[in-house]
Parts: sequence; C-alpha cells; structure tokens
Amino acid sequence: MQYKQVKRQQMLAAANKLFSEYGFEKTTMQKIADESRVGVATVFRYFPKKELLIIEVVKEVIEEMVPRFETIAALSLSGYEKMDAILDAYIDYLFSANREAVTLLESFEHFIAYNPMEKPLIEEIYNTYTKIGYIVNQSIQEGVQDGSISLDSAGQMNAITIMNLFGTAIKKHAFNSLLSDVTVSTPTKEQLSQLKSIIMFYFKTGTHN
Repeated sequence: MQYKQVKRQQMLAAANKLFSEYGFEKTTMQKIADESRVGVATVFRYFPKKELLIIEVVKEVIEEMVPRFETIAALSLSGYEKMDAILDAYIDYLFSANREAVTLLESFEHFIAYNPMEKPLIEEIYNTYTKIGYIVNQSIQEGVQDGSISLDSAGQMNAITIMNLFGTAIKKHAFNSLLSDVTVSTPTKEQLSQLKSIIMFYFKTGTHN
C-alpha cells in the first residue's frame, strides 16, 4: 500500500510540474509517464483519464491553503480579528506561493471554461474550496455573535460575495505578476490592500461608506 501511495504521489508531482510548464491540453499522459519514470500503462492504471490527474493536482494546490486558515480559526481571537488574519493569510499565500501553484489555479479556470468536465469531478474541486469557505463563514458568524462584526443576514451574504470577488482579484494579480508583459488591467497590490481595508470596515460597521 505504501509503495502504491509513493508511486501515486510521484505521478501527481510530475503532472503538477508539467501542467504548470505546458498547460493541461499540451501535457500528455505519455509525458507524465516519462517525467515519473514509469510506463504509460502504469499512469493509466492509477488515473484512467487525464481529467482525474488534473482534478487531483488542483485539489492538492487548494488544500495547501487550508491548514493556514484552520490555524487562524483555532486562535483565541474575535471573529473580526480572525477575518482580518484570514484575508492577510490569503494574500500572503498567493504572493508567496510557488509559480506552479498560482499558474495552476488560474489555468484551471480557463481550461474548464473551454473543456467542460463531468459534474462529479467539478464537485470535487467545489468541495475542496468549501473547506475554506466553511472557515470564513464560521469566523463571520463568530464575529456576529461576539459583536465584533456588525452584519445582519443580508449583510453576511454580501460579505461572502465580496470575499469571493476579493479572492478572484488576488489570484488574477498573483498570476499576472508572473508574466513579463501584461496587457490585461489588474489590481495592484496596493489596491488589493485598500480593498481589504474596505472589507474590514464593512465587517465592523455594516456599511461601505
């Protein structure tokens, strides 16, 4: 069993590297086999189709963020303080993460837009992101209960929407910062920090003015 797990991780590591360098479409199962130093039949035995490898690699990248948020959630802080720390942790992760992690997250969204996957596979990614969403929701609820966050039910829904948009903006900036010649307008790091301040003000007061 341990041998199989080592082989599996070896193939996932190879796929991660190749997907980041060449993209999902140009990376073949044969290339993954060569990089893993195994036969292509072995790759297919562990992962019958490339989509399964893609999903597993992307899930691993997302799950690397979860312990950071779990650590914050366990701290003796107010809900407001936890949200402040969570936003900082998300910014720090994407700006300190290796090139492969940032590239994969951004490339995956483009890939599935033009290459629809089976619903169960997409749900696996959704469920992985849900782990982070749960921690965020829990921290907001704690803030409402301890009085450090001033939001009614509608405000809490707005907060989740804002958080999702904030995460998208950070990913976009982190990805484009890796490119030598960017033609697409993206938020600067300073603008993202200002947006974070606006979000925290909204948590504290329930208004955005």
